[in-house]
Amino acid sequence: MAGPAARAMKQSEIVARQIVAQILGDRLAEGTRLPTERAMLETYQVGRSTLREALRMLESRGILSIRTGRDGGPVVRRPRASDLGEAMTLILQFEGIEFAEVFAARQALEPILAGLAAEHAEHSELEELRGCVDRMASSLDESAVFHAENLRFHELVARAAGSPVLELISHAVEWVADGIAFGAVDAGFSQGARQVALTWHERIHAAIAAGDAVAATAAMEGHLEDSREAWMSRYSDLTQRLVEWTPLTEAPA
Repeated sequence: MAGPAARAMKQSEIVARQIVAQILGDRLAEGTRLPTERAMLETYQVGRSTLREALRMLESRGILSIRTGRDGGPVVRRPRASDLGEAMTLILQFEGIEFAEVFAARQALEPILAGLAAEHAEHSELEELRGCVDRMASSLDESAVFHAENLRFHELVARAAGSPVLELISHAVEWVADGIAFGAVDAGFSQGARQVALTWHERIHAAIAAGDAVAATAAMEGHLEDSREAWMSRYSDLTQRLVEWTPLTEAPA
């Protein structure tokens, strides 16, 4: 059975894609100002309203930032994992997905990344992981510092896996989780919980450094299951909440 007819692409969408192609083709660095509106109107042969709609579309997708004032205008911005995370948050919210499902996605994805990291990690990446674990060990009494290093450890594992696509997806899932849990995790991250997390991270690092993919996968699985149980017992109301697109400056009610 044939699917629904494809929606005709708006002129502004065509222009937006042309602008992206030009940015990539010319290898424009982040922070580069695009040509003036007059120049772009001549280049793309469209009306002012169409061009502005295309620029707003690219701004909303994290490809441009629009500066105001005399030196304002569209400026190239490199899309980030948080942009994907924000889009993912909106989709999950409309699908009525609970935060517990976000954690389940982490449990499925991160052990794979740990196993890949054991197979592909470079020496410099192993050193970064070791440094991260050492900083966690020295900041057991500093909750904010420990929490930041905890997040960084998982980012480093994802990078060491050598899979840019899985790394991007992992960061986006982490972004969704952090957006929902903002203001709640740090308050309940006791020194005992920090010590448990550190112990798991040491095991994960040791397995990755040894090139033991099976052990690295198992250690990450154990770490995330331990974390899930702690979350479910301590933040059961939060894990049952629906994913919601909220300002990052606000903690969950």
